Amino acid sequence: MTLETFLLVLCVVIILLALVFLPIAWQLWRTAKNASATLETLNGNLPSILKNMEEMTGNINQSTTTINNEVQTLSTALNRVYSSASSIIGDVRSLSISPRAVKGSFLQLINSGLAIAKGVRVFLDVFLDRK
Repeated sequence: MTLETFLLVLCVVIILLALVFLPIAWQLWRTAKNASATLETLNGNLPSILKNMEEMTGNINQSTTTINNEVQTLSTALNRVYSSASSIIGDVRSLSISPRAVKGSFLQLINSGLAIAKGVRVFLDVFLDRK
């Protein structure tokens, strides 16, 4: 009778395992089916997504090149303004005119403008060097 009891218990355990396994297997099958549908959709849309990303990358590269060229042009213009203003200041200072004859505020204004131009030039130089 112990063998019969053992076989009965073994059958009950196997039936219980099968009952537990069936819902798990059913859920796994549904998940695999949904994953397959998702992969098909993704594979269908992937070429258009990649094309859009390629267009965006091209637009970003073009914008970056345009901005870089404009910044370089601006930097060149500011360098010319700075050198012209520096030479004008040097000429004004080299004249033998007394400082009282030339308004002090005018020289301060030009000096401030030169300092601002130099600061912008340095900023642009640093900005362009760290690409």
